[in-house]
Amino acid sequence: MRRRLTSEGASASSRRDDDSRNAELAFYPLGGEGPPALLLHGFGSDHLLWLANQQAIGAVAALAALDLPGHGDSSMDVGDGAIGSLADRVAALLERKAMRKVHLIGHSLGGAVALALAESRPDLVASLVLIAPAGLGRSVDEHFLTEFPRLAAPEAATALLQRLVVRPRLINKFMVGRVLDQLERPGAREALARIAHAIPYSGAAMARAAASVRRRDLPRLIVWGEEDAINRLSEERLAQFSGKVFLVAEAGHLPQVEQPRLVNERICEFLARQETR
Repeated sequence: MRRRLTSEGASASSRRDDDSRNAELAFYPLGGEGPPALLLHGFGSDHLLWLANQQAIGAVAALAALDLPGHGDSSMDVGDGAIGSLADRVAALLERKAMRKVHLIGHSLGGAVALALAESRPDLVASLVLIAPAGLGRSVDEHFLTEFPRLAAPEAATALLQRLVVRPRLINKFMVGRVLDQLERPGAREALARIAHAIPYSGAAMARAAASVRRRDLPRLIVWGEEDAINRLSEERLAQFSGKVFLVAEAGHLPQVEQPRLVNERICEFLARQETR
């Protein structure tokens, strides 16, 4: 099914969907024409994570992004903070938007949410693009999860964020300032701390979700930075999960930011193939 989302060529940050202003989750149509696709960011981030990707992916999909609970302009109410609970909130948004058979593109926490959603609501999901998804790596660095909600000084924030990438210069003042500004939103630190506490306990649930996706043979692409220091790749888990795997050289936990051209090409190729199935 081909659909069009329009955003008048504007960036995600300036074109929040009016219907979402009073909703739990901030939703951003990004434009493009093709099958519906939704971008799900990682822990501590927001929809702006995808600035280097949205134009390319929008060439093959009707693209949208959102802010997960506890992030960006969305509600700071994260419930118990469990990945399954976050997935339920995304499912409710897709229901409100009458979006079905959506290609989910998720990074880290967003990848885990996409995986959980594919298990609980297979009617909503057409395929998965999982970028360093929590639950399929060895484990997410608990020091990073614990320290992120506590960040207050630019120096400490810069040092922690630089662990995400191979090239430290990619962590610029704008990114650091954005993170610190977001953390100052009422309830943000508490919401992120609750999610951070839940992530290490998600292993069993993620294993069940992965097994469900594998049994149904849902189309899936897994993207991982070869030098990821936050969520290290597990060859054993990826082999069990199967699917297409793209390892990105000279990239850490943010391959879509560190090597956007290569990652965009693979995602677009994958989505284009789904149209011919």
